[in-house]
Amino acid sequence: MFDTRCSNSIHINAVSGTIVKNYDDSFFVRFHLKSPYADGVLNSTPKHCGKPAVVLQMMVCGDMEVIAEIIYKEDLKKAFEKEQES
Repeated sequence: MFDTRCSNSIHINAVSGTIVKNYDDSFFVRFHLKSPYADGVLNSTPKHCGKPAVVLQMMVCGDMEVIAEIIYKEDLKKAFEKEQES
């Protein structure tokens, strides 16, 4: 597994990390990238359960599986208004 005797030069550009929640009203959803859900949330007018939504971040967690932080568009608007009031 950790054999370093290989003479070939292999460069892997991989990021490993943690996905964190950014807003009180955001939530996480795990889905397959080839699912009907992915078609609905990963397009120019994303929706979650029929409501306009925004995908804040995504992280790969398996073969074609991702975890996405999502927030409803109206909740994101409210969050920005709160931040501007502060």
